[in-house]
Amino acid sequence: MPKPEAELVVKWRELAEEGYLYAEIARMYPVFSVDQVRHYCLGHTGRKLGGPIQRVDRWYGSNVWLRGENSPHSELTVKQAQKILDDWDEKNDRWKRSGAEWARKLEVSPSTIYMLRRGETWKHLDHPNQGRKPKRRKKKK
Repeated sequence: MPKPEAELVVKWRELAEEGYLYAEIARMYPVFSVDQVRHYCLGHTGRKLGGPIQRVDRWYGSNVWLRGENSPHSELTVKQAQKILDDWDEKNDRWKRSGAEWARKLEVSPSTIYMLRRGETWKHLDHPNQGRKPKRRKKKK
């Protein structure tokens, strides 16, 4: 990875100060990685280059630069996540489609779907169906 010029680091820091996520800044400058942008913005690298240095806890403990589709690891889009979470059947009090069905359709692992439904990922969506569990079915005798 190339080293950024001092003027570019100052620009990154100014963008971060304005509220841009590190992933968004890295997308504007695709030659550089998200980690590089983050390290320079936090002052771990190039502390004396100028520009406002970000606090480590600027997002109050929540790594929003890794949230949702801004994450370099994201396998889903916001629309896909919303569609999966909207798949709750109120009448039958259960999910309409299984997580495995969604996983096959979207070509992701079933755990990606299950973690979304349990509310372990995409928490920032605050969707009412996250964490819902189907009622247990009664066993037939």
